[in-house]
Amino acid sequence: MQIMKIKSMYLMVLTLVTLAFVGCSKDDDPKPVNFKDHDITATITVSKEFKKAEDDYFNLSISGGKENGTFVDWDINGTKVTDDIIQLGTDDFDGGKTIVLKSLEKFQFGSLKFGGFEFGSTPYTVTWKIEDNGKVVDEGSKVIIKDADPQFLKMVSFNEVD
Repeated sequence: MQIMKIKSMYLMVLTLVTLAFVGCSKDDDPKPVNFKDHDITATITVSKEFKKAEDDYFNLSISGGKENGTFVDWDINGTKVTDDIIQLGTDDFDGGKTIVLKSLEKFQFGSLKFGGFEFGSTPYTVTWKIEDNGKVVDEGSKVIIKDADPQFLKMVSFNEVD
């Protein structure tokens, strides 16, 4: 009986050691992930019917980060802006505006979010064109109407891998 226990124990140790060597083979080493570089130009237009005085609401945020943990700067209508997340709101679009956002460096991670709702009696239109490395990746137009449910929200992620 004692010999059976020793053989069982020996067999179990041999199995565990074998599994440890097989489980740690060089083929299982994690491969580095190659994230795609993004160079973004986003053009967002809110029509002239958009009025802060009528309590219309519009919000935009964009950010881009690099693999080394730093954030990129943005050119917004010709002005360099440095921040982790760029945020624009109702004041920036009051009376209808076009805002062009361009990344000033290539980056690997990021997102763009914009949207709003209409409290006044006059619907307004949001038009957008988003380019990545010179190629249009999203383009559209949406009329924002009072009491629309759900409110308008558009989100674009820049996190692809090669």
